[in-house]
Amino acid sequence: MKRTLKILLWTAGIAATVCILIMCICNLVIVNNATGKAFSEIENIPPAEYGLLLGTTPQTRIGRKQNYFFTFRIDATEKLYKAGKIRKILISGDENSLDGVNEVVCMRDSLVKHGVSPSDIILDGKGYRTLDSVVRAAKVYGIRSFIVISQQFHNERAIYLAEHMNLGTHHIAAFNAADARFTVAIVTYIREYFARVKVFVDIFTHKEPASYTRT
Repeated sequence: MKRTLKILLWTAGIAATVCILIMCICNLVIVNNATGKAFSEIENIPPAEYGLLLGTTPQTRIGRKQNYFFTFRIDATEKLYKAGKIRKILISGDENSLDGVNEVVCMRDSLVKHGVSPSDIILDGKGYRTLDSVVRAAKVYGIRSFIVISQQFHNERAIYLAEHMNLGTHHIAAFNAADARFTVAIVTYIREYFARVKVFVDIFTHKEPASYTRT
């Protein structure tokens, strides 16, 4: 019995170590790939015709509080647009997220309130995942050079996907919105490590978006 327990504990320990090692390697590759492509200072980022704003809901799903990921992405997009760094904005998110909120419409309405012209906004409500957003930007909307707009951890992953999914993209950059600093956000940061492993699974298995139709 003791021998069996020892074997199980050793096996579990080895499996956990391997999983952690894989997550660390995937994280390192994605971070290194984004070096020199993700900018936090607006004066340093090269201009592009399009910004790709990655969607989220205006309220957190837990507790229905203000979602600062949303707020800060809107702020970052407004800065880029008003500084002339982007001329058009493709908002890509879930048109019917888990809590029934249309992410892209909420983001559009918020941007318009911040002075962005509605004629410069394109809505893609079928950006269910980051992979969907970058693939659809290139293959459905024909946009192969753009600035990704989200938090840095999200931008790094989006850049890697955009560059390694055989989309014919070029000059991909990102503008880092401020990070959200609240308790619920910790779950998002932890989940990101698993999402980075999923990036390589999706690439190796040639994962396709859920839809290739326009919204």
